[in-house]
Amino acid sequence: MDMKDTQRQRWVLILIMTGVGLVMTLASIFVLYQTAFEEERSRLVEVAQSQARLMEAVARFDMQYSHNYPEGTEAATLSQFIDAHKKFEGFGKSGEFLLARKQDNQIVFILSHKHTDLMIPKALPLDSPLGKPIQRALMGESGTMVSPDYRNVEVLAAYEPINILNLGLVAKIDLQEIRAPFYRAGLMALGIGFAVISVGAVLFWKVSDPLIREITSSREQLRSLAQRLQDIREEEKERIARAVHDELGQQLTAIQLELNYLEEELKPSAPAEQLEESFESMSRLIDTTINSVQQISTELRPQILDVFGLGEALLWQVQDYQSRSGTRFDTTRIDTQIHLDRDRSITLFRVFQETLTNIYRHAKASEIAIALEQKNNSIHLKVRDNGIGIPLAKIRSPKSLGLLGIRERLLAWNGTMDITSQPGKGTTVTVHIPLGDS
Repeated sequence: MDMKDTQRQRWVLILIMTGVGLVMTLASIFVLYQTAFEEERSRLVEVAQSQARLMEAVARFDMQYSHNYPEGTEAATLSQFIDAHKKFEGFGKSGEFLLARKQDNQIVFILSHKHTDLMIPKALPLDSPLGKPIQRALMGESGTMVSPDYRNVEVLAAYEPINILNLGLVAKIDLQEIRAPFYRAGLMALGIGFAVISVGAVLFWKVSDPLIREITSSREQLRSLAQRLQDIREEEKERIARAVHDELGQQLTAIQLELNYLEEELKPSAPAEQLEESFESMSRLIDTTINSVQQISTELRPQILDVFGLGEALLWQVQDYQSRSGTRFDTTRIDTQIHLDRDRSITLFRVFQETLTNIYRHAKASEIAIALEQKNNSIHLKVRDNGIGIPLAKIRSPKSLGLLGIRERLLAWNGTMDITSQPGKGTTVTVHIPLGDS
């Protein structure tokens, strides 16, 4: 991961923190709004119910004691109620009391008290889409609702019937007035939040920048160290392989030649059968030792990798594995014309060896398909088997040392490994290494 990726991650982290802060702010404002809305609803219900009960009490009193009022007891009650509201300041800038009755399929308003003004709205048809709260009150219902009023303005309204007078009463307030302070608070919170987040982001960037650079530098050093250790191991293997093959192999060959010469010299003076048996035994032992030396040398550092390239080295490894295990291979997709630098070739060859070792130890596969291709300026190596599969837990487990070894080798080249597996349907290991500079 380079510095650009690290900076991109820091920006993502800042955006996440910003998003979380905004969501928390808006959620808090929404909760406060809901609380204020419910409090306003309760207040309107209390006002509407108290006014309705008060008016019913006054009406009952007037029915008993105001028979001499010129226009009747109902008019006396309404007169007292309207007179009382002249001295009542109301609630809020848009808060309003409405009092109305049904008359000839119309809603006829008797009183509208808004703040300090008394006015009488125009009558509405009883089935009008406007004024739903007063319609329900006149139908004998009580409750609250959000609905357009007679002005076609969205309001929160509490409605109550006054059954003794066949009237309906509504206490309402515009939703815009309830929401306005929260809109302002929201804009202020967003402004302050952006300012705080901007300052915090700048401080976070300044404080974290030296740490990120140090971590990135340490990561590059570790990567270089890992690559250097890999190079040292490969160089040591190559040195040992050359020493074993050239020096020990030559010495054993010379010994065998000397034994052959000695056999020719001693044959006339010794029992033929005993000498022949002894020399044959020694010759077989030396042949076995030479083969062992060649095998060890090849495993340490296959010469075919340096001479013929990665593709031919993979084919040679397949033949060797097939002779020992009997597994069937499909190698038709191995491109032997690919020419890689020495270090990448070694990495991919060792990854391939480790993959075959894992299959041999764990997969119980009878068929293996291999592909080596160059695509989009990168080398792709794919090994697919028909074995028992790998559990997901083992793929991610830090105890899977074989897989960890493969990832360690690929790290130096910014390479990746992808493993897909299904129980009973085999496993596919896909490795790719970019051909650009590491």
